[in-house]
This record gives sequence, C-alpha cells and structure tokens, in this order.
Amino acid sequence: MTFLSAFLLGLSGLFMAPTMAMAASAPGSGPTIGYAVGDAVLGTGGSAQHLTFSMIDRSSGDRGTVSYANPAAAVAYEASVMAVRATNTEARFAYTIPSTAPASVAGLIIVWQVKDSSPDTAAFSVAATPSQALTMVANGFTPSNSYTVSRGGLDTAMMSATGLHGYAFGNAAFGTSPRQHLAFAVLDFGATRDNGVAFYANLGAALLYQAATPVVAVAYGQARFAYTIPAGFPGLSGLPLAWKVANGTPDFVGFSVASSATAAAAMVNAGFTPAYAFRTTAGDLTVVQLYLLLGHANGGVWFGPAGASQQMTFQVSDYAWTADQGYVSYRNLSAGVAYRASVHRVRVTPHVAYFDYVIPSGSLRGTVVVWKVVDVLGRPDQVGFSVAPSLTAADSMVVRGFTPTNQYTVTRGNLTVHMP
Repeated sequence: MTFLSAFLLGLSGLFMAPTMAMAASAPGSGPTIGYAVGDAVLGTGGSAQHLTFSMIDRSSGDRGTVSYANPAAAVAYEASVMAVRATNTEARFAYTIPSTAPASVAGLIIVWQVKDSSPDTAAFSVAATPSQALTMVANGFTPSNSYTVSRGGLDTAMMSATGLHGYAFGNAAFGTSPRQHLAFAVLDFGATRDNGVAFYANLGAALLYQAATPVVAVAYGQARFAYTIPAGFPGLSGLPLAWKVANGTPDFVGFSVASSATAAAAMVNAGFTPAYAFRTTAGDLTVVQLYLLLGHANGGVWFGPAGASQQMTFQVSDYAWTADQGYVSYRNLSAGVAYRASVHRVRVTPHVAYFDYVIPSGSLRGTVVVWKVVDVLGRPDQVGFSVAPSLTAADSMVVRGFTPTNQYTVTRGNLTVHMP
C-alpha cells in the first residue's frame, strides 16, 4: 500500500481483518424495502472527503451507486454497489473501486457503515475478498476508519414493501453554471404513505440540503416527487419544488417551483413539464415500475337459454410490467360444471376485456378457455368464450382480440370494464 492510497482514503490499519459486530435489527416478517441516501462531507479542511450515494436494499437484488472524491488529491470515482443492508438507523454497503481510479486504490473492496444519527457518521474498512465484504454487509462489522459528517448528511430507512407501486433512486450531476447534484430515493405507495428523501447541492453556491419527499408518483420509466426546502437557507427555505426524473441516454432531471405544497403535490400526481430541465452529466438514476394498472373488469352475470343458464362472477386486472391478476367463478348446473380459476392473461380496452385461464378441476380439467366481455352502454352486456388448443394460443387471442365461438347476451346481472 503506497502513501498516496493511504492519503486518498484516510486509511489506518488497511489490511487488518474486520471485527464483526451485531447486525442492526430488521422490521418484522413480510416483504421489505430499504434505502440509503447521502451527500456528506467527511472531516474538515484540506483532508475532507466527499461521499455521495443512493441505493436500494431489496431481497430481489440490491442496487445503487457511490461517488467518492478527495479534492486535495484530485481523485474521484463512481462505483456500483454489490450489496446493501439498510435499517431505520444505519446502512452498510460494499463496492469495488473501479479501474478508472488511480492504480494505487483501484480494485480495493470498500465496505461502508453509515449511521443516521445526530451527528451523522460514516466509517469504512477494506475487505480482503468479495465474500468477506458480503458477510460484513450482512452481519455488521467494526470499521477501521470513522468520520463525523461535517456538512450535508445522510438518511436511511427500511419499511414494509406491501402496496409499493414503484420506486426510483439516483445519484446524478447536471448543469454547468451552476453545477448541481441530486441524490434521492423515493417510494410510490399510491394514494397514501409515499416516502423518500432527496439531497440537493448547488456546487457553485456551496448550497446543500436534505428534504423529505411525502408525495411520489412512478410511471413509465419516470418518477415525480415533491418536497419543501427546509429551514436554514435564507431566500430558499419554504419553497415547494416538484421534480421529474427519467431514465434515458443520458438520464433526465428537471424541476419547477410551485406556488404551494398542495400545488406541488398536484403537479406530481397529474404530471407536469419542468421549468428547469437538464440532461445528467455524471452519475446514474433508476426508475422501477412495479405495478401499473392499465385496466380492470368485474361482474356477476347470468346468460344462456332457459334450461341451460350459465353464471359467471369475475374480477380481472390488466397490469404493465407485472403479471396480470384475477379470478373467474363459473357454473352451468344443467351440465354439472362448476369451478373457480385464476386468470393467466388479461387485456382491457375501452368497454371490452379479454382474459384466459385453464379449468383447474372437474370433467373439463385442463381445458383452456378464452373470454371476451363487453360493457354495452344502454343495452344488455355481452359475454362470449372460445376453447383454445393451448395456453400460448389463448394468450395470443387475448392480446390480438378474437370473435367468440359461443356468444351470449347477459340476461341478468351486470359487468363493468374500466380503464384508468
């Protein structure tokens, strides 16, 4: 290890094996999601280091980016994390310094422990192997090098992911005069309990603040969120901002100043064109859409001639980027057929819904059925079905549309087809 690399990272006892500590407690059982975001200056004076990060802790795959800079040594790099563990009080994350960094530090595996406290703190150790780094992230460790955040801050959280519609996180620079930076993680839970945090920095004006994001909307590869600039920034405190970020090549960020927090929330929910828009010049942002409801249909209807009356109750939902959902309960008493099935594919268009399923039990078990239901305004609704040779063929019929082999007018009951 050279003097330069020790100076760059502020290391002491670089290759000492990390001492394990007890891991922080996690929330109760069930799906969870955590985040860690920060824009923090560590230490003071000429040896101060700058750490900026944004990341998501998910069982399906941790993701995030880190930017590190030591201005005194004219060294800076960006890295993608290999693992994250976030709680409501701290986060641990690991990455490998990329080959674009100076040779004296490139390839080192760094494991950070950041604590959301008063004051915030950040500490790290160097791991000998990726396996050791993953163990340190998962189980906790005693860092070799510790710092107090002298400017800026960090925020960590973990919560239930139940009802999560989507999320976005980013660590991106933009603009030239002034140079600006945005680090954020925002979670869209629908109409209530949106969550997240954003750190904004105007590098030319030495402006850096942290704000909670109580209103978030994620859809189609873009995210919108609002916050109010906190106290302590004369001329800016109290201003409500609405941000829009989007994946692209390069990524896009933009914001508008709203007349009130209520107006900013309305802009987030309805969509808006930012007054100030930028292409990012460094860093990265990610938008993840989990559930986007394209349409849904439901009903309880009777159809067919006297003596062969059939009944169907159904509720189906057409989603983008995730599996469609729903069920169908069907019975034909004259034929001795009754079953309940989960749908496989759904497509909703104005006033018309298509869906398919495999009959799970009874004499018709394994039969693939495709339905078309029509919400007829002012007249009796229509339903119809065909039998498909395979589920693949049925899915194609749902996607492309079809004319049912068996067509009926609803004699009792009602069905509805809705598009958002």
